[in-house]
Amino acid sequence: MNFFSSGKYLYFLHLFYASIVNADDVEVVEVLAPKQSLTMSSNKISKSYFDERYTFSLNRTMADQLQTITGVSLTGQGGQFQSYAIRGFSRARIRTEIDGIPIITDRRAGNSASFIATGLLSIASVTKGPNSALYGSQAMGGVVSLTTELDHETSLKLGGQLNNDKVDLTLKHRKDNLSSAFSYQHANNNSAENGDKLNNQFERISGLIRYNFKHNDLTTIVSWLPSYGRGIGKSNIKFPELERSQYPQETHSLAQIQINSDNAWQAKLFHHYQNWDSETLRVSQYHSLTAYQSQTLGGQWLAKLSSSPLDSFLGIDWLSRKGVRINSEYKLLEQQSNLSSELMNNYMHGEEDNIAIFSKNGWQVNKARIDLGLRYDWIKHDNDKESKTDNNLSASLSLNYPIRTGLDLDLEIANGFRYPSLSEQFFTGITPRGYIQGNKELKAESSLGTQIGISWQDQEHLRLHGTFYHYEVDNYIERYQVDDEVLSYRNLDSAQIEGFEAELRWYINERIEHHFSYQQQKGQDKQQNLADIHPRRISWVVLGTFDDITIAHSLNYYFVVNHVAASESKRDSFLMWDFSIGYEYTDQNTISLALKNVSNESYYASLDESASLQPERSIRLSVSWEF
Repeated sequence: MNFFSSGKYLYFLHLFYASIVNADDVEVVEVLAPKQSLTMSSNKISKSYFDERYTFSLNRTMADQLQTITGVSLTGQGGQFQSYAIRGFSRARIRTEIDGIPIITDRRAGNSASFIATGLLSIASVTKGPNSALYGSQAMGGVVSLTTELDHETSLKLGGQLNNDKVDLTLKHRKDNLSSAFSYQHANNNSAENGDKLNNQFERISGLIRYNFKHNDLTTIVSWLPSYGRGIGKSNIKFPELERSQYPQETHSLAQIQINSDNAWQAKLFHHYQNWDSETLRVSQYHSLTAYQSQTLGGQWLAKLSSSPLDSFLGIDWLSRKGVRINSEYKLLEQQSNLSSELMNNYMHGEEDNIAIFSKNGWQVNKARIDLGLRYDWIKHDNDKESKTDNNLSASLSLNYPIRTGLDLDLEIANGFRYPSLSEQFFTGITPRGYIQGNKELKAESSLGTQIGISWQDQEHLRLHGTFYHYEVDNYIERYQVDDEVLSYRNLDSAQIEGFEAELRWYINERIEHHFSYQQQKGQDKQQNLADIHPRRISWVVLGTFDDITIAHSLNYYFVVNHVAASESKRDSFLMWDFSIGYEYTDQNTISLALKNVSNESYYASLDESASLQPERSIRLSVSWEF
């Protein structure tokens, strides 16, 4: 059925039209993710924001933009569901939020926000290191926080990419207290530099409606963010000769209501419904269709109890996941002698409940700033046959000390934990990666992380940040190959991740600035290397503004990788060259041209052994209007 004739599309148009009616004349400031102001670490490099001037990204999903941040790397097989790692922590060890709503998808590769068009997202930040003291499970490696706050009253952006006929259309509108947005995306498959066909086509619409109103000292924010996609290709090195995987359809709905008090407390309730299918054809072996459905309900209450000299906050979190269903149906194309009867049991029905209380306290002692975070979590997991409960106490302590004007020392020690996901424990069936067999005996991961950072800046031209970090992880959950066809999960007794990252920003004058960064790390247990450890990378970005013209130039050198995990492949070194130029022909209108992979390099985005090559040289043209 043609996408534009579907009922879903007409429904989106109806909602968008309804959203542009006039609202009240009182403007209300949006605070969509209150926790973001409570970052436990005072280290200036521990929290990074995506620089919107980096306009040379492929801009397929948020992962393309996040990888420009030092300490973030891409993982998994690629395509629309490209996932990411923060300082070597990946998959369910990273918490991803949109407007403060946690995104939990049960995908084995990790929880990404790929179902939301990048044009709807205005701010992206990454908080690195253990954040369980504030966010609980799934934040032991860090937090990716995205927001849909609108920058302008009305804007329209249209973009196209030549080598895969990619089209992006995003329309945003804000009238007084009512915000709305609509985005349409479409792309065909394209090719790598060596001619390999890539399975990365997709089609998607996303929308946004948000209304704010204020009564006395209370501000209420109501929002709904729906998304529908279809024909989403799943990149894999086996495509197309050995395997063809896609997501035929994907539906998401994020809704929330939040109340902010002028007396410094916030309360919110949220709901995330998702329903998607994955289809895999393993040539001459089998054809499978997996249906996934879940509902995430939750709430949060956060209050400021006192202010300077003691800043004290208290919060309560509630998270409940109901109706988590994974049902795989498949038929064998040829009789498989190694297919066990256990693998035929491919249905999972699970639930999760999590209640937590947390606090953050900060003191100013002479020149030093001390922050302490504490959190207690109670978690329960159920499936059709059994129930499991656990609890955890998380703590974080950080110190910021100004050695002298312009020179700061930061110290931090924090623990984190991660409860096994429902799919890791209970799901057995076929996925685009192959046969997956859950392990209900998995133990929760726990970590202890330390980091020391130095920040220095002169009065005008230079800013330098550097951080050393070390993490000890107990019961690290590893995906491993049971035999030629079956994957499963197991705990490693202990593992270590350590590394160094640095950033230098040089502001030559008002027009030109240089950004230099470097990252390296290693991760291993007693016998092997860990997966998803990012390779060494050195980056150089030049940003220039000349009257009506802006230029962004980027060089990223990835060093050779010879030491990898069992599920990864060695990679050669490569140099990635990107470039973009924008021309502001009026105060409200801009046209820009971006070239990704200018030298047409042949490269992989991750170390995953099943990852396909990345696209060949890409040229993107976009035009934007602001009203």
